Amino acid sequence: MTDRRGVIRRRAEDLLPGVAYVRGWSHAHSSAGALADRLKALGLDADFPGLKADVNVDGDGLVCLGAVRPEAAQLLAQALMTALALDIADQAARPGIRPAHLPTSPDKTPRRTA
Repeated sequence: MTDRRGVIRRRAEDLLPGVAYVRGWSHAHSSAGALADRLKALGLDADFPGLKADVNVDGDGLVCLGAVRPEAAQLLAQALMTALALDIADQAARPGIRPAHLPTSPDKTPRRTA
């Protein structure tokens, strides 16, 4: 069983010839490092001790967060929501730009941007 992105495919334990495991793991390793840097900046690095790169049986890279405390998950969710709100506010402040994820005009007709 798998989802459309292959995330729930089982981990690669027995490697098969012809599958690019190193490429997938390398991509996941880079992404896990970037996430670790941001978690450290937020003071959450100690809350995600199981953060690591992995790869599934198809050679797709995976970033595993590991088991985390509910409070750590809540703090991460709040940080994501804050970043999204700041991004929306920043884009809304730019004249002539209307991001797709912002509400439409009162008459429900989407505004076009140049």
